[in-house]
Amino acid sequence: MKVGDKVSFVNEKLNGVIKAVKPGGIIAVEIEDDFIIDALEKDVVVTEVFIKNHSAETTEIKKVESTEAEFALHTNEIDFVAIPAEKHKVLTGYVSYYLINGTDNDLQYLFYSRSDSGVQLKSSGALSAHNKVNVLTINRPDITDISSFLIQLLISGGNIVHHPVQKEMAVMLPDLSLKNKNYPDFTAVTSILNFNQPDDSALIKLKELFEPEIKTGATNKKTKDNRASKNSQAILLNYDEIDLHIEKLTDNSHLMSNFEMLELQKSVVRQEMDKAIRKHYKKIVFIHGKGEGVLKNEVLKELSVYNDIEIREADYSRFGGGATEVIF
Repeated sequence: MKVGDKVSFVNEKLNGVIKAVKPGGIIAVEIEDDFIIDALEKDVVVTEVFIKNHSAETTEIKKVESTEAEFALHTNEIDFVAIPAEKHKVLTGYVSYYLINGTDNDLQYLFYSRSDSGVQLKSSGALSAHNKVNVLTINRPDITDISSFLIQLLISGGNIVHHPVQKEMAVMLPDLSLKNKNYPDFTAVTSILNFNQPDDSALIKLKELFEPEIKTGATNKKTKDNRASKNSQAILLNYDEIDLHIEKLTDNSHLMSNFEMLELQKSVVRQEMDKAIRKHYKKIVFIHGKGEGVLKNEVLKELSVYNDIEIREADYSRFGGGATEVIF
């Protein structure tokens, strides 16, 4: 398709002329009364191909700017981002969603949208290291039908072995207030996995924190207590407890609505699960309290999207039925 082609809409009784071809498979179509609307190329068919008349006055076509070339592709992270399909239309028009692979690994991915009518596969394929793929471009009014996105990943390459990753993500939109060092302004970002490691100074502090103090006598003989201390260290590095009570997560809970508090608690569950998978934890406990069971139910929903885990009530003698344990 090119500027000047006459087209008809597949699902509507509309005809028009292409006025601009934009990034992400979007075209601007002039319909009746000189009104111009955006559409996806797949939603129209060409009815008459435009043949340029060289004797006619040449019309200058303005280049439509896209933001995708500004992506950082060596972040050592796997991200899901939302950008304006056109740089100058941040709050209107189409939104493009990208899967960004900033790691040295290759990915196989399945990308779904969830709505009241069920789960629908939107895109699938392979994504090589340090690359990106547009998994969906959609008009803003159509986004209201989507409740969330779901992505499944298989990661290969190097010596890294991971569980298959499955993550459900809230629908996000570009916004004028958003800034991120790895992406253009206005880009909304959800981190799926982060492979970055702490620097040497952070590792030294961590080692000092967990390294047991072994007292040596004249004979320098290892005691039973020494061995127990080392075993305790190994357990600590493969196990974590996360307290989800809101006062443990933020000092600004008094400024938040109940919805915002719950969203923060759910995001912590996702972040800690991703960290546990990256660090090959054996077990993680989420402390949610008893109450009316609202937070517990949301925790269980978040955990339900992960594969190859066992979910059970944590030790009752310690948590009194107010915690959930995940075994990897």
